Amino acid sequence: MTLTGPARTLYVSDLDDTLLGADGTLSDAARSTLTDLLADGTAFTVATARSPLTAFRALEGLPLSLPVVAYSGATAVDPADRRPLWWEHLDARALRPLVGAALAAGVTPLVFWLDGDDDRVSWVRGAETSGVDTFLEARPDDPRLTPVDAWDEVDHDRGFFVSIRGEYPVVRRLARMIRAISWGTGCDLALTGTRESGVGVLDVTAAGTTKGSGVRRIAAEHGFSRVVAFGDGANDLPLFAEADESYATAAASDEVKAAATAVLDAGDDAVVRCIAEQATARAEV
Repeated sequence: MTLTGPARTLYVSDLDDTLLGADGTLSDAARSTLTDLLADGTAFTVATARSPLTAFRALEGLPLSLPVVAYSGATAVDPADRRPLWWEHLDARALRPLVGAALAAGVTPLVFWLDGDDDRVSWVRGAETSGVDTFLEARPDDPRLTPVDAWDEVDHDRGFFVSIRGEYPVVRRLARMIRAISWGTGCDLALTGTRESGVGVLDVTAAGTTKGSGVRRIAAEHGFSRVVAFGDGANDLPLFAEADESYATAAASDEVKAAATAVLDAGDDAVVRCIAEQATARAEV
């Protein structure tokens, strides 16, 4: 399919602390404007580290038509029937030592894997660390939650995403160690957090699997020749690398701001305002 005019531009946004406000929701103003933009034919989707379940909860009611990239590129889901379009699995030869390295560092990893057609998130029951507890407290009714008594209950051949959460210095050292070890080449790493915040999150996908790779597939399959991206975290850097223009939020890290075309003004609806301004300008050309 070859598209012409403004529809050839695909706008892609991260969710947390980018499209969504600090409370994890889409503001009323942003929702109204984005709904109008989509109705007028603006091509928009999101690329997030969230699961499809929590991404669609945040986007409920928006008339999305393009696939949503989730789990940092490990999958993309059609918004109409919520059907996954692909899964990019971690190599079991990397996943097994990754779990072991996290445990040796004193943090229990959250391992996301496929059980049949259902995505699950597992950890060893009774070995919860603070990062796991925080994750679980925010998701009391999440059907993906699948505690196990031992890691051999997880199908390592079908793991696709690992999230390691803990004290920032510990998680940062772990990330550096993984990058330096041979099996670490089978992983793509995104470390977020700061020493000041005290909390670090290391998200791991298969090598070459990022938000950027997922958006590249969608753009190619749907005939978009130009991508404009929005983000705030380390896992948005590969997305920025694939984009023709990229915009960091006002609260983004210095690294993300340095990689961006420009930095947005502060405000929960900054992303949507930028898209609206660009869409209006392109329509007038």
